[in-house]
Amino acid sequence: MEHIDGALVSHDLPARMRYLQSFLQWDPAKDGPLIEACKPVLAPLVNDVVDAVYDHLLRYDITAATFAPAQSTDGLSVNVHELNRDHANIKFRKDFLKGYLVRLVSNHDWAPESKFWDYIDKVGKAHTGTLDSGLKHRKGKPPLFVEYRDVNLLLGWVENAVTDIVMGVEALDITTKVDVLKALNKYWWLQNDLFARHYVDEGREVRSMGLGSPSANKLFGRESPAIAICYSVAAALLLAVVWKLK
Repeated sequence: MEHIDGALVSHDLPARMRYLQSFLQWDPAKDGPLIEACKPVLAPLVNDVVDAVYDHLLRYDITAATFAPAQSTDGLSVNVHELNRDHANIKFRKDFLKGYLVRLVSNHDWAPESKFWDYIDKVGKAHTGTLDSGLKHRKGKPPLFVEYRDVNLLLGWVENAVTDIVMGVEALDITTKVDVLKALNKYWWLQNDLFARHYVDEGREVRSMGLGSPSANKLFGRESPAIAICYSVAAALLLAVVWKLK
């Protein structure tokens, strides 16, 4: 049985990624390139992909409410019903999403120590309303808070769409379809954790059950880290549209 230091994976990102990748059986040499392969198809589709993401978010006032406050230092807060895909507040968010998507499919280093995971971790932190996410482009900007609940709801919607789309691509043989879906699933859960860990107190569940007590620590040898649920909505929808139009 392999020992995993719960305290270490809570505070050391490379250690956390080594654990997550091992647990999910993520192979940087195989799974990463499956995502990279989307880049040639992505370039002409970025605007359509981003529009699709925000069109769905704007279907409900509860998810659109995230974008009603001023999104930049010179922006304005508006009534949620005034928002549409061409509103200044939405355009501001679209620019960030475009940059994220390009960075995702342009990445070539998927190892636990990769700076890419540090970037994703900071993106996750930025969505919790903090003013100190570590992202340069967020410095001096109004806080951004997205409910954990709503991230998960969109997760379910996107997951079903992606599965149907990939399975429906006639040009792909069944082996390739399975490989693509497995790579996507593993990536989403890796990013999922890097978002969720900023929303939750990882030791809370353990402490509430008494597992954090001296006697419990002696019994179990260490505190177990909690792996929370969240999602990579943008990446999921990006790849869904890419495979649909391929």
